[in-house]
Amino acid sequence: MRGLKRDILVGAAIGLGMTARAAADGGADFLLVLNAGRLRVMGAPSLAAMLPIADSNPFTDAFARREILDRVRIPVFFGAAACDPRLDLPRFVAGIREAGYHGIANFPTAIHLDGALRQALEAAGLGFGREVALLAEARAQGLATLGYAKTRAEAEAMADAGVERLVLNFGWNAGGSMGVPGGVRLEDAAERARRVFAALRRRAPGIRCLVEGGPIVDAQHMLQVCDASRADGYVGGSTLDRLPLELSVMQSTSAFKTAALLRPAEAASPALPRGMVGRSAAARTLAQRVARLVATDLPVVVEGEPGSGRSTVARALHAGAGRAGGPIFLDAREDIASALSADPPRGLLGRQGVTVVVEQADALPPVLRARLSDWIERGAFARFGKPEERLPRARLVLVHPPGAQGLARSLSAQRLVVPPLRDRLEDIPLITRAMLREAGRGAGAVEPAALRLLMARSWPGNLRELREVLLRTLTETPGGRVTVAALEAALGPAAPPPAPETLDERAWIMDALRRHRFRRGETAAFLGIARKTLYNRMRRLGLEA
Repeated sequence: MRGLKRDILVGAAIGLGMTARAAADGGADFLLVLNAGRLRVMGAPSLAAMLPIADSNPFTDAFARREILDRVRIPVFFGAAACDPRLDLPRFVAGIREAGYHGIANFPTAIHLDGALRQALEAAGLGFGREVALLAEARAQGLATLGYAKTRAEAEAMADAGVERLVLNFGWNAGGSMGVPGGVRLEDAAERARRVFAALRRRAPGIRCLVEGGPIVDAQHMLQVCDASRADGYVGGSTLDRLPLELSVMQSTSAFKTAALLRPAEAASPALPRGMVGRSAAARTLAQRVARLVATDLPVVVEGEPGSGRSTVARALHAGAGRAGGPIFLDAREDIASALSADPPRGLLGRQGVTVVVEQADALPPVLRARLSDWIERGAFARFGKPEERLPRARLVLVHPPGAQGLARSLSAQRLVVPPLRDRLEDIPLITRAMLREAGRGAGAVEPAALRLLMARSWPGNLRELREVLLRTLTETPGGRVTVAALEAALGPAAPPPAPETLDERAWIMDALRRHRFRRGETAAFLGIARKTLYNRMRRLGLEA
């Protein structure tokens, strides 16, 4: 019985010289040059390898000779298409040997086809049987062989032809932007491989058995399947070039893209009051309004959703006026009438230089509202103060949920609307950096790609929710770094905005575009519509398409 602590062969199915050398430097035991690998780096999915879009053999041989052969020191297998009826197998194999390839693999392969097409190819002698004949010829001419198979019957046919390495394929890789969703679970793949390899080794004891594709998208998945199936190794294609390349390029590009957003807020104009962060149009408008009100002692109704920063705005009004200490917060749901008395020394409204912030102002009883209105108009607070005297005045700030027009009018107060976070998503990088700084972490504690994920959320809990998510992620992630994986685990999938039936269609589309920084492909996926549908709607609504 083989022990679990054994070396695992790793083959890299590569289509580019740079990634081939990187794979070799990373310890790959052999390379496969496949048309699928080349098509992947050209922006096509691996599935395109099965389409008649190029003459596969010269297409593959051209880039392999130019970029890979003689540039790596590990064996290189040629992925050969055997389906061309014009192909003289002995002459073709001799050419591959003379070019310096270590061996041949049957790829593209008919194992990825089924139904009537597969039956017709086999009947015409251009299917899997011809691939077996190709590898048997390669074996006869002294080349190493690597055979792809999906079923036990296919694997046994390869073994009977003398193939030394058998790759059991579970289908096209899932994951990334071009992965093909598969129906094979990791546990099922491992069990299938175990049964096939056990039968294969009884038939050909020296054969090396490898696994590839389907649900295996990282090293842990590979180890799980290899250990359960007693496989000798793994062949990676998309998992070694497309998926790492997509992630690396996305994160690097995001880092450059978000660098400008992470400039110090002081570089933007106008400067925001202390505690307020952002450079969006909504943030600048709010800052300008606060700056105008700071120079007065007018009462202010700060209106906004819970968690949007209403208390921060109230503090900014107090600090901007140069008042000493901090504002005094009261809760309108409690009995605060006596505390609001204008009668010094105990009455808060009669204290010069004090800012009184009444939270949950929508809960103010009508009688107390009337008294406050009287104090604002005449400097008196009926029953508690002395109407005949003009007493020193405090600054009154009332915090109210959306819809404070009535309260502001009844109190002759200035209305200051704090926008929800979803209306200034472009401020999230700066806000995140400020929150991380408060938590004792630098700006590098968040991955660039994680910022993009944060900017794609609706944030119904606004700044409060964002702070809670960041702090929870920092404490639960090893190393205290905000990563995409940690955020996805904490947040779950993002819910798309309301459909046009309940929201203006133009606003619906613009909101989604803004969330995804006007990347139309991501926007279409987020909205659950086709890219073409999005373009047509944008044209119809007069949006640039």
